[in-house]
Amino acid sequence: MRGIKRLALPFLAAALLLTVGCTGESVAKGEAQIIASGGLGRSTTYRLEVMEPGDLSRTANLTVAQSWQLLKTVSTGGSELRLEELCVSRGQKVSAGDPIAVLRGMGSEADVELKELEIESFLSGRRETLAWYEGQIAAAEALPADTETQAEIRALRVEYAQLEYEKYVSQSDYALAGLRAQLSELEAAVGEVVLTSPVDGTIRSMTIRYAAGDAVPAGAEICTIYAADGLRFIGSSNTSTFVYGREVTIDLRRGNRQQTVTGRVVSSPEVAGGIYATSTVLLEIDTGADELITADGNAQVSYDILKDAFVIPRSALSSREGVSCVDLLVGDTVCTRPVVRGPATTSEVAILHGLKAGDQVVVGSYNS
Repeated sequence: MRGIKRLALPFLAAALLLTVGCTGESVAKGEAQIIASGGLGRSTTYRLEVMEPGDLSRTANLTVAQSWQLLKTVSTGGSELRLEELCVSRGQKVSAGDPIAVLRGMGSEADVELKELEIESFLSGRRETLAWYEGQIAAAEALPADTETQAEIRALRVEYAQLEYEKYVSQSDYALAGLRAQLSELEAAVGEVVLTSPVDGTIRSMTIRYAAGDAVPAGAEICTIYAADGLRFIGSSNTSTFVYGREVTIDLRRGNRQQTVTGRVVSSPEVAGGIYATSTVLLEIDTGADELITADGNAQVSYDILKDAFVIPRSALSSREGVSCVDLLVGDTVCTRPVVRGPATTSEVAILHGLKAGDQVVVGSYNS
């Protein structure tokens, strides 16, 4: 603690000196907060800024180097299916979840019925077997137990019969689950399959070459959906400010056409990964695919670094003997005051302590 006090004294002394460090120059107010100071035939004109709480904001820009188109292909699954109906056509707008095509499995109804009969037969035999095991338990419980030895023998036989019963229940449950899983697969193979749109967009092309009733092979493409609701921004400048969720403003140009759209960051360099980890920002645009100009442009994001602070130009901040200072107009005299600085942008800096509302800070000067 003593060491801290010894270090604090020089700083306080410097602060006191700086607090009363007025230039001694008498100044007069001019128009638009311009202060003129005369001396030796020359004058210095000071430009002032009256302090009011405000926000320190940062703005970052990023160039669109490449348009990003979201193309989604709708395909059948891993099984052969039969086409029943196509629900869309080329150029049609769709929303996520809208039906694209209705198909049906190529399985056999007879196989489903046969498996159902197999399950019924298994359940019937299971009931008979369970009844037999229950009889074995009852018979064991009916054994005489007139002597201690007979009682022990009866207890052992009852326990054995119960264990055999539980063993059969477990084994038959497992076998029944397998049969029912097979039935589900067979039912799915003959059931209806509805393919839906994964995104909002426009049907760009119909790639299917089959008519209703035709067998469609596994993995066949039905259509391609164009959903240009995002742009991929490639850049290396200030990309760290484009963090997930931030709102953005984007200016797009194509020839004489200009468009300003808004959106938000859905993938920033911190989460993009791979080769894009240091440069790519993916933005989701709040406009329809057919309304978007897919051309180069610029993205801008502004965000508050510090709210309700006294913000001054960085040029108005100086350092004297290691202490941050600003010049103020106090009465009719320019004085120097020590301050505690906070975060800064390229052009502005926040002052955390040393200024109050109404202070007139010298933000620039020139001699004439």
